[in-house]
Amino acid sequence: MDKLGLRYDTYYQYAELTKALEDLASAYPELCQLGSIGQSWQGREVWYVALTNQVTGCHADKPAIYIDGNTHAGEVTGSMTALYTVDYLLKNYGQDEEVTWLLDNRTFYVVPRVNPDGAELYLTTPYMLRSSVRPWPYADVSGMPGLYAEDIDGDGYIVQMRVRDDLKGEWKVSKRDARIMVPRLMDDREGPFYRLYTEGLVEDYEGEPFAVRPTPWGLDLNRNYPSQWNPQIRGGGDYPASEPEVKNVVDFILAHKNIGALEALHTAGGIFFRSPYTYSEAEMNQEDLQLLCTIARRGTDLTGYPDVPSTGGIFAATIVDWAYENCGIPGFTPELWDLAGRAGVKVDWLRRQPVTPAEAEERELKLLQWNDRELSGQGFFCWRKFRHPQLGEVELGGWNPKFVRQNPPHKFLEQECHKMCRFLLKHATALPQVAIEEARVEQQAPGIYKVSVLAANHGFLPTYLCNKGREIKAMREDRLVLELPSGAELLLGKPETEIGWLQGFWNGQRAYGGPAQSAKRCDYVVRAAEGGKLTVKLVSQKGGVVQTELVLK
Repeated sequence: MDKLGLRYDTYYQYAELTKALEDLASAYPELCQLGSIGQSWQGREVWYVALTNQVTGCHADKPAIYIDGNTHAGEVTGSMTALYTVDYLLKNYGQDEEVTWLLDNRTFYVVPRVNPDGAELYLTTPYMLRSSVRPWPYADVSGMPGLYAEDIDGDGYIVQMRVRDDLKGEWKVSKRDARIMVPRLMDDREGPFYRLYTEGLVEDYEGEPFAVRPTPWGLDLNRNYPSQWNPQIRGGGDYPASEPEVKNVVDFILAHKNIGALEALHTAGGIFFRSPYTYSEAEMNQEDLQLLCTIARRGTDLTGYPDVPSTGGIFAATIVDWAYENCGIPGFTPELWDLAGRAGVKVDWLRRQPVTPAEAEERELKLLQWNDRELSGQGFFCWRKFRHPQLGEVELGGWNPKFVRQNPPHKFLEQECHKMCRFLLKHATALPQVAIEEARVEQQAPGIYKVSVLAANHGFLPTYLCNKGREIKAMREDRLVLELPSGAELLLGKPETEIGWLQGFWNGQRAYGGPAQSAKRCDYVVRAAEGGKLTVKLVSQKGGVVQTELVLK
């Protein structure tokens, strides 16, 4: 717990998160500005903070990274990691060299909870949902027949329900651990066998068979972005950015042209999802692909999470896909919380081949051994008999779905926040950083001066960020702007000169690229009175704004 009383062994509800952000903005007014990017479907403010040292420049004039969390209702680790990152940056400014440099030279735009409505339902009820609480695609499912999720025993969780059926049951109890359910083999004839359902009730129950009622909350906000959207995308909404939470984010990013990096924090899996999303790696610009892999590799160094392409049409219309394809901003979807890795289970994310029943059983056994060792067995609700009002005797049990499977148990939350925070800081350092390396004046004749300016980029990324950004002209070219003293005349050059984009030192690391073209010189001739002051400003949408003043003498 820090001086403001912020804790990272719990998951904040909306009021708690709001207070935490207000307290941070109040405690560090020179570094933190609190605002809203808009309202959610239920009318909650969607908070953001702009973090930078305002003494060294306006947030809009510095290269920026955009970070958000909790697009999906239950992925509350993302919002806590975003809050932790804000807290970490603020309390370590002036104490930590890297943090101080970052806030002096970078802007962090952080939206801890994109979807406050969904998160509030998730945190305050037993229910689980994908994203928004807006009913979709059905206006009301309450009268539809079939099984629907419900906490029938009142313990605060909706787990699994197993019903014995020795004739049709698809599952049986593992001989290695009675908590594990394994598939019934084709030649298994002697039970007991079970059917597995979500814990719940059945509307219009008349015995078997019964259907499963559609969820009332079918939207997926991370399939509603305006890139590769189509009406067939599961949970995609009525049209691109139809949902207020998504439109809030789209409008904010489009309005802040200095954003050059993006991190959308999700759970779970322990991986870095990245482009390409809707086509193969072979179809992607290969230099952009190498760039993303290079940044992700640094993330792997700091978190242990592997770099995984999100290739496949099911990942269309996501924020990272939109940011790259339509805005030229390279970004990632870190899937926080690696339960499998904690338990020593290896997952082949690249091939993603289905596991055999024997492999699935071995995986569950390792997870349960970890649960018994690290959580004293509390992460799994052992099967227990319950008298179901419709189905008769059933058994309820299974993993804690919210705070073991989807999010870390409370005691592991701060570890997860910290290691991702470290990578977010490193990613911010990769942004382009323009500088005026040289600005000199030479008198050519009485009242005539030659002005020579060397503009440069000291950052890892080029000022066009990636080839996709350059291809779609997602950002303006860098430009030099001269502000002349009163009565002066520019004889050679223009008051505003487009100088193209400046490469970063990443470009110079390419195998056959040679040294990066990271600087450009421009010369001007000015007629002015001696002693006049001329301002040279270098403006880069993604690399920042810097200026210097020259005395004509």
